Amino acid sequence: MDGEPTIGAEAAGGVHARGPLGPGRVGIIDVGSNSIRLVVYERASRAPLPVFNEKVLCGLARGLDATGRLNPQGVEMALANIDRFATLAHNMKVTSLDLLATAAVRDASDGPEFMRQLASRPGIEAHVVSGKDEARFSGFGVMCGLPEASGVMGDLGGGSLELVALGRGQLGTSTTLPIGPLRLMSSGKGDPRRVVVDAIEGVGWLREHAGRTFYAVGGAWRSFAHLHMEQAGYPLHIIHQYDIPADEARAMARLIAVQSAKSLEKMPGVSRRRVDTLPLACLALDRLLAALRPRNVVFSAFGLREGFYYQRLSEAERARHPLIAFAEEQGVDWRRFDLAPSEIFDWLTAIFAGETEAERILRTAACHLSDISWNDHPDYRAEQAYVRVLHLPAPGMSHRDRAILAMTLAYRYKSDPKPAMLDTAMRLSDNKGRAFARRLGACLRLAYNLSGGAPGLLPRVELRRSERELRLVVPADLRRSLGEVTARRLESAAQAFDLRAAIVAS
Repeated sequence: MDGEPTIGAEAAGGVHARGPLGPGRVGIIDVGSNSIRLVVYERASRAPLPVFNEKVLCGLARGLDATGRLNPQGVEMALANIDRFATLAHNMKVTSLDLLATAAVRDASDGPEFMRQLASRPGIEAHVVSGKDEARFSGFGVMCGLPEASGVMGDLGGGSLELVALGRGQLGTSTTLPIGPLRLMSSGKGDPRRVVVDAIEGVGWLREHAGRTFYAVGGAWRSFAHLHMEQAGYPLHIIHQYDIPADEARAMARLIAVQSAKSLEKMPGVSRRRVDTLPLACLALDRLLAALRPRNVVFSAFGLREGFYYQRLSEAERARHPLIAFAEEQGVDWRRFDLAPSEIFDWLTAIFAGETEAERILRTAACHLSDISWNDHPDYRAEQAYVRVLHLPAPGMSHRDRAILAMTLAYRYKSDPKPAMLDTAMRLSDNKGRAFARRLGACLRLAYNLSGGAPGLLPRVELRRSERELRLVVPADLRRSLGEVTARRLESAAQAFDLRAAIVAS
């Protein structure tokens, strides 16, 4: 049934009563319909960084619709692994450990008994998450990883499908449907395919969001994304923010929805654990895309767990951009000098006048990551910086953004990296992005040469950009301290802007 609008991050119900996260590591045990998982995050940050992530398949929802009860073998396995997870979390010095039980536990007649057994485990705050809250948390999770998300999110688990509208940092109408593939396949009640089609067609509000982006969450749809990557020869195997045209997604979903398990096993990129449930998951995707008619489908690696985590952050922490938060926090460990990233950023602002907001965010992140490969071998710094940044576990950037940021750091260490080295990034970017990366990387290279990594020197040397020149304006007392390398790096930066280089005394 359709839910009521949910706006912002207001609290409602027992799950929300938990206070803001404090210092220390944060642990979440996610008890789903098919699997249970422990994720431990390093700290309460706008950019959640997992330091531990382990999943165990228990199949709690197997047979649920037929018996009304949790799978007995699954319960035994789940309780044993939850005990293990609690011990691991304690050993990792986790300061906050929550357990979130979703569709299988909330719908089973013996769900309360399962939760009573968990209540006896010390150190765990256990919650049964309602369907409305599951949709809400998954929506928050997408917003945690994609702050500009606007459209409709769908989170398909083994027991249920959650749908919620997103936009302008808020959540709208939500719905939860008991059509998880694992649950339907073991129900023994009617045709699972008909159940999926009828349930999705009954969600009337979806058509109000026609033409907007669809955000896909959940393991089955992540497997679909992997398969699409394999079929398309996509060069970057990172699911988060993988973005494909809706017509391509629907065409592949319709193809997979009619395949047998034996046929799927032969397809490269299909997980053997998903061959039974993937056709139903693809049928659900096809029906959702038919109702929404979006332009594109974006896959999110962030969902329920990250959303629960996100809504417990302070308001100030939630207001930070996730990519900048990641770069600020991780960049500290990669810096060797006292030169502040903010000093580099301010020094470059004049010559990047007119940049877009997305470019400003990338420039901020690049300044924080600009010394990322100082301790690598000099011959491989550009290559190592490029690979490291391209594969960062950082939220808040599209694959195009990743490519631009990775190329920026390659140009920061080498003025002319070989095209073959940058092949993946070149394929994922466009001419505008490549030009921005080359310019920013060359300017970062110049900044480090001028300052020697020492604070206070860059503000005394002005970098100006005109229609014809990239000009370095140097005080008379510093003019003699500039060397040949500085002139070469200024020349390289000027070439990136298609300008002449000039050094003048102020």
